[in-house]
Amino acid sequence: MYCHKCGAGIHKESRYCSNCGAKVETVSSTSKNYRRTPWVLPVVTFFAAFVVIGSYYILETNASNDLEDLLLEGEKWALEGELLLAKRDFEKVLEKRPNHIAAAFNLEIVERGLHYKGLIDKAVRYGELRQFDEGLRILDELERELANEDGLFFDRLKEQHTLKTASLTVENVGEDKHAFEELVLLFEKIENYTSEEAIQTAEVLKRKIIENTTEHGKYYLEKNQFTEAEAEFKLGLSYEPTNENLLAYKEAVKNQRIAFEKEEQKRLDKALTKAAEEEDLNWTKAVKPLTVEFKYDQGELHVWGEVKNVGTRPISEIDIHYAIFDDEGNQLTISVTGVTTEILMPNETGYFEEYLLISETVVHVEIIDYFWSVK
Repeated sequence: MYCHKCGAGIHKESRYCSNCGAKVETVSSTSKNYRRTPWVLPVVTFFAAFVVIGSYYILETNASNDLEDLLLEGEKWALEGELLLAKRDFEKVLEKRPNHIAAAFNLEIVERGLHYKGLIDKAVRYGELRQFDEGLRILDELERELANEDGLFFDRLKEQHTLKTASLTVENVGEDKHAFEELVLLFEKIENYTSEEAIQTAEVLKRKIIENTTEHGKYYLEKNQFTEAEAEFKLGLSYEPTNENLLAYKEAVKNQRIAFEKEEQKRLDKALTKAAEEEDLNWTKAVKPLTVEFKYDQGELHVWGEVKNVGTRPISEIDIHYAIFDDEGNQLTISVTGVTTEILMPNETGYFEEYLLISETVVHVEIIDYFWSVK
């Protein structure tokens, strides 16, 4: 121990300093404890702060884990098409973390999805009312909007759009001749989808395509339009190669084509024969004499008569050759005169006449030949 006055060393049992006589001050245990306080308090404060911060960290970690679970759950609902449940989860995240970027982004995506789904549902309602054109118009607008969207979430909506378009088109195909082509395009899209609904819709489309190709093929077959009929049946068989009905119709096209071509050849031969006969008629037998008469008129022999065009084409430049006979049957002379009608149509009658000076007695006039040109 040391004196607090002079600093001289003193015995621990002494009450006064042997050097200066000052009374020695004693330090109680309480005082000793007091001297320890300056370093004990910071330590306690540090541990208290550690506990508080640790607890806060644990709470924050647990809260963050809960939010991440909500976020993942919302994404799962979105991909499964449960958009309202997804929207609820993302909104819960944003209630606790208003600046949560992923939740805000996902919420925006889901709200766009709800808009698109609303249009699909609206189109379906029009279909239920059999207002197919209006329903398809809405789906056409939706297709243009979805064209700007990418990602798995929107791919599911695009598939739904295609399936609903297919359903309305199937219903509308009987009333719209252009809808059949749309069926084929839709089938090509849907056959790449793997969902159960897509598989069922593809089967419905295939049945409808085959039904329509069969009906179209039968129509052409009845009209003897064999090339068109065969094309329709082949189109149907491209979707179902073993379809017995289509195979039978395809064979019928082949057989009927052969029979028709044989009959057509017969008709052609007959027509050619008839045309040749008509041509021969027009050139060799078109003029038919009807009458020839004569009388004396003031010293002249007046000869006249009629001929008819019995051919099938107009004729002109008709010359009539006739002979004049006396009472003993002797031919006195031969004369030629023309029909007054310039062009004689089929079944029309033409007139001819001539005046001759002849001294002998005429008892008979006879047409012996006639010539004409065919128009």
